[in-house]
Amino acid sequence: MNNYFRKVGFGLSYKETIPEDPLKWATDQFNSLPPLSWSEKLPSVEDQREIFRQYITEKDKIQEKFGKDAMIYEKELNKLRHQKGEKFFQAFELSIRHHNALNNGAPAFERMWHFWGNHFSLSDKDFISDWHYGPYMREAIRPSMDKTFEEMVVEVTTSWGMIHHLDNTDNIGPNSQEGRRENSDGDKRKVGLNENHGRELLELHTVSPAANYTQDDVINMAKVLTGWAKKWSKKNSWAGPLIFQPELHEMGQKNILGKSYNTKENKITGNKQLFAVIKDLCNHKSCREFIAKKLCQHFITDEPSQEMIDPIIQAWVKSDGFLPEIHKATMKVAFEYGNKHKKFLMPEPWLIQNAKMLNFKHYWGPDRYVFKPGKIPPKRERNIQWILEDLGHPVFKPSQPNGFTDNEEEWTSPELMIRRMVYANQFQTYLKNIRRENQSTYDDEFFENIIYKNFSNPENALKTVFSANSTQNRFVMFANMPEVLKT
Repeated sequence: MNNYFRKVGFGLSYKETIPEDPLKWATDQFNSLPPLSWSEKLPSVEDQREIFRQYITEKDKIQEKFGKDAMIYEKELNKLRHQKGEKFFQAFELSIRHHNALNNGAPAFERMWHFWGNHFSLSDKDFISDWHYGPYMREAIRPSMDKTFEEMVVEVTTSWGMIHHLDNTDNIGPNSQEGRRENSDGDKRKVGLNENHGRELLELHTVSPAANYTQDDVINMAKVLTGWAKKWSKKNSWAGPLIFQPELHEMGQKNILGKSYNTKENKITGNKQLFAVIKDLCNHKSCREFIAKKLCQHFITDEPSQEMIDPIIQAWVKSDGFLPEIHKATMKVAFEYGNKHKKFLMPEPWLIQNAKMLNFKHYWGPDRYVFKPGKIPPKRERNIQWILEDLGHPVFKPSQPNGFTDNEEEWTSPELMIRRMVYANQFQTYLKNIRRENQSTYDDEFFENIIYKNFSNPENALKTVFSANSTQNRFVMFANMPEVLKT
């Protein structure tokens, strides 16, 4: 059952011993919220929002001053980007993410954190990937992992990043105080509902299309979300703080999936309306089924059976959606079905697993990673970002609102497979470029050690690796053999 350590985590390093009870090893990681293993102070959502505000303000000044000269404008804009860290923070946050995956002692928890970040993904819009995605992951998603799914959905839905990503500031009730005021002014643009956030909350985050919601449900969901917006001011522009603004909220009764809100019997209004709707969505049968299936697809197989899904749903119902119990149930299902089913790894977990097992470091740690305004980050600092982009998995830049798919067919094109081989051929360079203590030699004993620890049937893996005639070729063979590509 040694495959299990890779199925739910990132494998075991040559220094680690095999846990006596693999299932307990995994489930114990969800008993508490592990701290981030990064020694330096990390920027908060508010820190990055302030940088974003400054960037917008200065960009407007540059546009006004140099807008007519494209070359000078671009030159000054690039200076501003370097000053505010637009080319720094994405690689920085990826380094934090990978450092934790490899060093905080809770790899199953980290894998689950990555899962939720992909489920509640943000688009690559207005530098979200550069300034906002990391703090969003650290402050909205991670602290919610020891709460209920309902609480996580509330936290994510009302986060600055999600409101900005799905344009909910533009979602103004046409009959709200502000809507009537603006729409009565003939010289102003007309305002009204923006369905983006309401549609994604239903389709991607909770009940899924399996709930058979209608366009009227989407419209009413958009009405419920009116008022949740960034506070505009001349100083803040559209980078202002997020608060619920009653003057933007569409009043009146809302009907979603057969239930009415703000009736004579059910006087739920204002910001409380969203909380009531989320509660009902998260307790909907389709929501439990949808999320449980996605968990199985991520950790076990592309086509999970109902037999796999049901124990997770049962844990959800029994615990009222308490995420640690849902996570533990997922670990148990992966343990029970892991040997019968193989799961093709997306590029990021594939990269982290190879770094863990082969003992190389492809990112800069907290001792060397410092933001210096105006300074262009060295190429080696941004290496982790470029690797993931080249592998087709820029985790902070999903091209679709539903994040990156877990399906094997999306990751097995000849081009993407060749890219994995190209980067595996470079793994050895990470040993030379970054000084580390107690580096082992990559002899036969090293490979035997990690293969026996991480593979339930090690013979084929040993034969494949030992057929290579150099350490570099062994890395390539190891990283791309079927036993590593699939867990």
